[in-house]
Amino acid sequence: MTEISRTISTALQSLRQREQTSRLAAEISDVSKEVTTGIKANPYDDLGHRSADAIAIRMQITRNDGFLTSNALLDRRFLAVETSLGAMRDVGQSVLEQAFSSDSAGGLSTTYLQQAARTALDQVLERAAVSDSSGFLMSGTRSDTNPLQTWDVQNPNSGVSPANAVANVIGGVPATLADVQTAIDGLKAAFSDTAADPANNFENTFYNGAPTGNPPLTSRTSETQTLTQTAQANDPAMRDLMRGLAMLSAFNPSDIPDEAARDAWLSEARSAIGAGLEGLTDLETQTGLKRGQLADSISAQESRALFLNGEVMNLEGVDQYDAATRLTQLQNQLESSYAVTARLSRLSFLNYL
Repeated sequence: MTEISRTISTALQSLRQREQTSRLAAEISDVSKEVTTGIKANPYDDLGHRSADAIAIRMQITRNDGFLTSNALLDRRFLAVETSLGAMRDVGQSVLEQAFSSDSAGGLSTTYLQQAARTALDQVLERAAVSDSSGFLMSGTRSDTNPLQTWDVQNPNSGVSPANAVANVIGGVPATLADVQTAIDGLKAAFSDTAADPANNFENTFYNGAPTGNPPLTSRTSETQTLTQTAQANDPAMRDLMRGLAMLSAFNPSDIPDEAARDAWLSEARSAIGAGLEGLTDLETQTGLKRGQLADSISAQESRALFLNGEVMNLEGVDQYDAATRLTQLQNQLESSYAVTARLSRLSFLNYL
């Protein structure tokens, strides 16, 4: 009976040894993670009541990382807009220089000027269509819409194309100074949305983005700061530039028979382009300043990320050298446990007969 009792005790010991082996294996797995990552395997269990602090810091890290990601995207958008504005300014400047050097008496120079203005219009329309995965960047809140209508394509909203709207307002090549002034006034009205025929207005035919008065695109860049994207294709600078280019491309200025009328037409076109270029420079500068503000925010958030990660490590981090020592100890214990378990597994009731 005594021998039977001993056999049952040995079985229980073998079961306990297996449980200890399983526990040691789990501890080795956890400590191995700590050696590899430098972070507690079960931080919230180990921290106890301080786990609330760790969770709060983790939430701050998540918010901060979100701002860093969105701000990097916003910076690329501002850069794309700034680059497009600069390209439009260069195109307009080239035509303006050609307009000043053209002979008001007519000839090939004004013919080339007409062609250059028409080409410049297409380039302005193309540059205004700058976009990314979020949509068109110069359409305001209507980011799913190309902001400017193709020059020779009918706008479904008005039933006319921008080219036809300009032709309707000018009403043919003006012959006298009075005709020129009437055409100039009509174009100013059309490009400021006050034309007698609404179909000729800028925002009905030339522009498809969010109309004037709509709030601009606004992005939150931090807990306390927002930035707006104010450079839209219906900005007064864009209207002035396009009006000047439209005047030069509508017909060859040399076709105006009266010299004073021709000079007035060219002078107004140059003035409109010049005003547009000045406005584009302001928009480009504002966009650059906003990129600077955004860079400051990103720098501060990167510093905050380092600080928060340090705070997390203070709470959840482990000494990797200490963890490596514990891992070695646990491995030795596990090897001993395996040895004992193996010896127990080889014992039999027959050994005591």
